[in-house]
Amino acid sequence: MTPEEVQQLEALLKKLRTEDLLPPKTPLPVWKAIHGIVPVPCVEVIVTTTGKDFLLTHRKDADWNGWHIPGGYLHYRESIEDGCKRIAREELGISVVFEKVIDTYMWPDHPYSSALSLVCICTTSEKPEVGEFFTEIPKEIIKHHGDFLQKFLSMED
Repeated sequence: MTPEEVQQLEALLKKLRTEDLLPPKTPLPVWKAIHGIVPVPCVEVIVTTTGKDFLLTHRKDADWNGWHIPGGYLHYRESIEDGCKRIAREELGISVVFEKVIDTYMWPDHPYSSALSLVCICTTSEKPEVGEFFTEIPKEIIKHHGDFLQKFLSMED
């Protein structure tokens, strides 16, 4: 990159902040370009009521058809705990209590390139609007989500 290109890129990145275009409002082509070179943190939210069950939602889109752990990207300056609570509220219609992070996972095959998953346990006593609680891992699940659940199920109280 030339010095002028560096200055131009710096100015454009600063513009994302000044025009309030930080995640989740970042234009998709810009998001994908950033995602391709910088690891982007996301949370995988294992919701449990007993410590032995877990909530999964069914997904059918271009990337996956089957069960998965609810999750999503952290927003700008959002804590892990707040991200888990937001995702549970937005995707499941419930409130959760954040318990802990049990694993991290750098996706080797993410469609955009570089995502870092923080696998979290949250508890609830509420009934979700979508999804089902399981005590065994279903066959039709995203591979690494099955791995996360194996770790969760093998944890001691």
